[in-house]
Amino acid sequence: MFIHPIYFGVDFAKEKFTYHGAERCGTLPNTPQGHRRFLALLPPGAHLVCESTGACHRALVAAAHAAGVALTVANPAQVRAFAQGLGRRAKTDPIDAGSLCDFGRLAQPAADLAPSTAQRALAELVVARQQAVLERSALLVQAAQQNLKLVRALTRARLKLLDAQIKKLEAAIARTLAEEEALAVPAARLEEVKGVGALSAATCLALCPELGALSRGQAAALLGVAPFNHDSGQLKGQRHIAGGRYRLRCAVYMAALSAVRANHILKPFYQRLRKAGKPAKVALTAVMRKLFILLNHLLKKPDFKLAT
Repeated sequence: MFIHPIYFGVDFAKEKFTYHGAERCGTLPNTPQGHRRFLALLPPGAHLVCESTGACHRALVAAAHAAGVALTVANPAQVRAFAQGLGRRAKTDPIDAGSLCDFGRLAQPAADLAPSTAQRALAELVVARQQAVLERSALLVQAAQQNLKLVRALTRARLKLLDAQIKKLEAAIARTLAEEEALAVPAARLEEVKGVGALSAATCLALCPELGALSRGQAAALLGVAPFNHDSGQLKGQRHIAGGRYRLRCAVYMAALSAVRANHILKPFYQRLRKAGKPAKVALTAVMRKLFILLNHLLKKPDFKLAT
């Protein structure tokens, strides 16, 4: 028997969360006890809608998945634009929870897939490594402008520490993949594509659990490489990409850089675009789109053989 979704908007703060839906609203502590109380009051068919808020939303999201409650973590910018479109310029926890509820009712977003324990661990490791790599890059830029001996020595010490932490995180990522067959098999499948290394494969699996279940258009939009038109009347504006998952896009960008040098399909594809007058950035974005769609197809069709 089909039950129509009953949407609940949930707005998080560090110490509490506010909910709104099914003519119910209230505030509960953002603790395991508060999460249990909230999940117990939900009617059958409840579908939670919240925003990505750093670490504040993660515990309730995990509890909802464990309880089998449908849940969508929406893009904050999309929800804010939706609220402003309704004329809601004020911003409070109850207003935001109400906007999330209305967004769910009108947009009817698909429920997120519940990640496994190994997927959650892999995602945390991947994000931690990306943050360490970004910090290291920033320190290298600063080091080139430092003159004092003491400052340079401290920067070198921090770089050495970051290098050690990055190696530990990479070892933990490799260990997590090796110990979990549900991750090791698709990771090996992705690495069949020349240009996609172990870290790129791990990042794709960690930050895109939907990979292998997407359409071509969904894959491009999720990565943020689907070009959007900017036309009006006689105006034919330049198309631009927007949105998508930034951390995932960074990993696919690095894989695309390798692919345009070594992949026997993507390299000539990139060269054709450049010869046709496409700027390097546009051509590389097209490679990213083609590469990510291919990765999605490889997981969707296990029997598909790559051309050699």
